[in-house]
Amino acid sequence: MAVWLLTWNPDRWKWGSYEKDCEQASKEHPIPLTWSCHSKKVKAGDEFYLIKLGTPPRGIIAHGKVTEGMFEEEHWHDEKEVKIIDYLAGECDTLLNYKTQEILDISLLDERCPQQSWHPQSSGIRIRDEVLPTLRELWTQLTMSFPGNPEESIYFEDEAGGKVEGAKKSVYTTKYERDPKIRCAFLKGKHLRCEVCGFDFERVYGKLGAGYIEVHHKRPVSEGERITDLDNDLVMLCSNCHRMIHRGRGHMITVEELKVIVGSTDEKS
Repeated sequence: MAVWLLTWNPDRWKWGSYEKDCEQASKEHPIPLTWSCHSKKVKAGDEFYLIKLGTPPRGIIAHGKVTEGMFEEEHWHDEKEVKIIDYLAGECDTLLNYKTQEILDISLLDERCPQQSWHPQSSGIRIRDEVLPTLRELWTQLTMSFPGNPEESIYFEDEAGGKVEGAKKSVYTTKYERDPKIRCAFLKGKHLRCEVCGFDFERVYGKLGAGYIEVHHKRPVSEGERITDLDNDLVMLCSNCHRMIHRGRGHMITVEELKVIVGSTDEKS
């Protein structure tokens, strides 16, 4: 499966339904998307990211899957000499509103994934395999949610009660601002493994897990603005330990408390 980088420059093409589509995506994703694409190698089942260029902010605003390979339609720009160009059809599982939401900033992509060109001249270039683990990590950290943990959640789906399962309801909570550069500075040069149980995503999952770890704020960001101390306020956790920390009844379990729990469990086993 290939992963493609699509581009959008609002200075050149006005996406008339953009804000409405963003709202729709937050309530009932995925949403359909038809987009121009330079490559003729795109196939159904491929993955894509959509990057906003032009006037800042610049960065990735959407992710999705290709539902239909290449087909020809009239050029989206009426003044272009070439009248017919290639398009793909897809579905966005996430579409961010750059006017009101944080996006995956292009400067962070340049810093963390320098092997890839994030300023392409045309829409539809293939994203290099070697940058995908880091790209997925950055995107997940930006858009991830922790069900049951309001300080971390932006949006998540839950099952309806009763005997019928699978119905969807939307739950919205407050998103507290995080600076991705702080996370990058904290992780720089570190062996990415859980500081509670020692789990190493790359060792277990190989290339797929390379560069992935979750970063936990020992002091909830919901407590308000403050200067983050890289040495004392942050800790690397695997997904399981991160969830367990937020399961404390009436309070967030500390890293030290969780280490005791994990240690006592290991002794019993």
